[in-house]
Amino acid sequence: MTSNNLTIYLADDHEIVARAIAGLLLSVKGIKEVQSFSNGKDLFSACQKSAPDLVILDLEMPEWSGLVTLKKIKEQFFFPVIMLSMNDEKTLIEETIKEGAKGYLHKNCSVTELQMAIETVLRGDIFLSEETKKILVGLKLPSGNINFTLTEVLTDKEYEVLKLVCDGLTSKEIGEKLFLSPRTVESRKNNLMQKFNVQTTGKLISLAIKNKIVS
Repeated sequence: MTSNNLTIYLADDHEIVARAIAGLLLSVKGIKEVQSFSNGKDLFSACQKSAPDLVILDLEMPEWSGLVTLKKIKEQFFFPVIMLSMNDEKTLIEETIKEGAKGYLHKNCSVTELQMAIETVLRGDIFLSEETKKILVGLKLPSGNINFTLTEVLTDKEYEVLKLVCDGLTSKEIGEKLFLSPRTVESRKNNLMQKFNVQTTGKLISLAIKNKIVS
């Protein structure tokens, strides 16, 4: 953990969900306190009295949605905000990132993923879950030097191959791991290079890692 004795504010209008998330957070080393709120307005009022180290927001809440609360926070404060939601709508996720959210997680995330997200945003970087990365392929993240946009969204099978290519596996090794023929692997690699608009595997790997499409 980047810092010890962290205070986190959490907003979620579902009490049972909020309790579960708070329990996960308190199991993470370095987190001292978690304060839960049933809506964004109450959380924002608490921030004005005493700012936390980090805020986690649900998207859909009464009395200020997660997006409205995010905008209000970014007008006055500099601490990072992570969005935690069941919503997988691409345009909405894109808007939260453009409005200043430092992370986006699905509510079924693991403790490990939650901890990684917290550590990442406290360093000043953006954290996106693997599922979110696939949804947002081509989005220009504000923290990166991104000079390209993919021509098409990657399929799940292409993304699977891309991760293994970036791990340094050969087409034969990828085929053995995924139970595919080398010809099928090469076909998917060719599709990937077309979508990334590159001619070499090295450039494909470089762009995928630099733009955080794979980690």
